[in-house]
Amino acid sequence: MKNILVATDFSENSHKTLEYAILIAKAYDAKIYLVHTYLPYYVEPGIYADSLLMMESLNEQTKSMYAKFVPFEKEIEAAGIAYETVLELNDVTSGIFDVIEKHEIDLLVIGRTGSGGFLNKLIGSNAAHIIAKSSIPVLAIPQNVENVVIKQVLYATQLEFDESDILAQLFAITSQLKAKVNLVKVEASFEPDIQSDQQFIDQIKGTFIKEDFEISKVKDEHVTDGILKAAKAQGADLIVLAAHHRNFLSQIIDPSKSKQVIIRSPLPVLTFQFKEEL
Repeated sequence: MKNILVATDFSENSHKTLEYAILIAKAYDAKIYLVHTYLPYYVEPGIYADSLLMMESLNEQTKSMYAKFVPFEKEIEAAGIAYETVLELNDVTSGIFDVIEKHEIDLLVIGRTGSGGFLNKLIGSNAAHIIAKSSIPVLAIPQNVENVVIKQVLYATQLEFDESDILAQLFAITSQLKAKVNLVKVEASFEPDIQSDQQFIDQIKGTFIKEDFEISKVKDEHVTDGILKAAKAQGADLIVLAAHHRNFLSQIIDPSKSKQVIIRSPLPVLTFQFKEEL
């Protein structure tokens, strides 16, 4: 992992989001890109018919935005991490994905809520769209996280698909952070149970023999509740999900499962992109 993108709306929660990015950047010696996207505002419609006045207004807005980056830049500098500030004149979704492509970003870190409204829009109505469209992992940070630490990780598995690619990415991160992984399957009555769980358990144990992890199952009527209860019981610091982009069966059963966990979780949620062809 070389490049980490932090989306900020300059709210208080954005500082907590940055702390997580710094934690991971230190482990990888990665570079942080700070991005804020905005569309220009005009106080009085029609007053900017003069192009010079319009440019002056845009310049003032730009200066104001860059000034808001300063406290975040100082925080990164204090951590001794390389960084770059990016101000995108664009809508939230397009701006973020433009930066991801331009700077070859490996991880997107976003706050789940923000008083400025920017991240509310991003992780609210657009959360599922961001996760579905993103080709890179997305780490969503809730507003009231107290301790910025990742030592216990819960990975929600269905034990229905070959998840080796996702697990390889996850173990690469947890190895750098020296964190332990608990793979948890929530057994809910409406969830598919087509393949043999033991088949996938044996496969995972055989493939990742050197990794520090455990596999367990819990029963609950709702997958989201089961995941959150297991995370609390295990003292998890992070919940990890795999977004099944093209899995028709998962979409029929619960098209917003990932979004529910992200919105309700009191813990950070890391979502990997899992593209399963049926």
